[in-house]
Amino acid sequence: MAQLIRWIGILALVWTVGCGKKEAQVITPKATVGTEVAIWVDDAGITGSQIQAEVKRLFSHVPKDVSAEQLPLIQMNLLQKAVDNLVVRQLVRGEMARSGVLVSQEEIEKGKADLEKGLGQGQSLAMVLAAANLPMDELEMNLRLDLFKNKILKEEQIEAVDAVTDEVVEAYYKANPLEFTKQEGRLASHILVKVSEDADEATLMDRRAKAEGLRTALLEGANFEKLASEVSECGSRVQGGRLGVIPKGREAKEFEDAVYGQEIGAIGEVVQSPVGFHIIKVTGEQERELVPFDEVKLRLAVALKTKARQKVAADYLKQLREKATIKLDGQLAAAVEAAKVAQEEATTENAPLLGEDAPATAPVTAPVVAPALP
Repeated sequence: MAQLIRWIGILALVWTVGCGKKEAQVITPKATVGTEVAIWVDDAGITGSQIQAEVKRLFSHVPKDVSAEQLPLIQMNLLQKAVDNLVVRQLVRGEMARSGVLVSQEEIEKGKADLEKGLGQGQSLAMVLAAANLPMDELEMNLRLDLFKNKILKEEQIEAVDAVTDEVVEAYYKANPLEFTKQEGRLASHILVKVSEDADEATLMDRRAKAEGLRTALLEGANFEKLASEVSECGSRVQGGRLGVIPKGREAKEFEDAVYGQEIGAIGEVVQSPVGFHIIKVTGEQERELVPFDEVKLRLAVALKTKARQKVAADYLKQLREKATIKLDGQLAAAVEAAKVAQEEATTENAPLLGEDAPATAPVTAPVVAPALP
């Protein structure tokens, strides 16, 4: 456990806790951690400082409002993902050097231009890199590795995509009906005023008063979606508070009773659950039904083709791993193994290829485990 804490302490140094959250326990690692080789990939070493830099990059993708309860698992996921990313890059870098296949600067520049095209309006690649603390030369190296991988796998990926015929798509649909079945339940949105588990009575009163004030604003005509997007302390705020389908038996009893007891379109009374105070608006009913094949055919085809391309790449990286000698040194090895065990215990395997459109994929009234990071 001490070994794990030492490496988790590194992650805590780059972690900023969101508003109102408990402070993370920060454990300062020894000064030598940054220069020590923590991973060997054949004869190439990856240092602790490189792992720290990769963790910082990954952190830029993590929502800022994660709870204190989720923090330890997210830290371990970050460590595991950072190690995996750095090992993969070194494997591909070594293969590129041995292959003699070249990626020109012109190809790099085109790749950067394509990345910039995919950014939102008003954003530039330089802005995104600055926010992610990623130097341009590092981006170019990563692009070079990706372009190399795409070059040598191009024919295999084309073949894999071509194998996803209309018949294959329909066969998947028929074999996995639950993935395309709408759940039965009520459609609801909410605004959450979060409360920590150890809040005292004064804090509870203050937070309830805030929730009551928000409800009053809604009753007086405030737009629910706009207000939810501005003040809700739930991740659903990016969807204007929309939770999608609330099936029976998933949420805390108080929350479920409110959802199923309110009139459709009405602003309900403030409801308390284990995570805080909710203002709920029920927006409709949904019956259990199988979505027709024609409605999902195009999306499913895209998903299956993407999965086929990813499998080609995954098989290639697996082959590189099997050929290489990879060693995690000392304390990092113990920490990564602990992270893998924790993630396996906390996540569900074989998730559906096409999920529901609703943003809520886990209970909103109880603490949930951290999702896998991008």
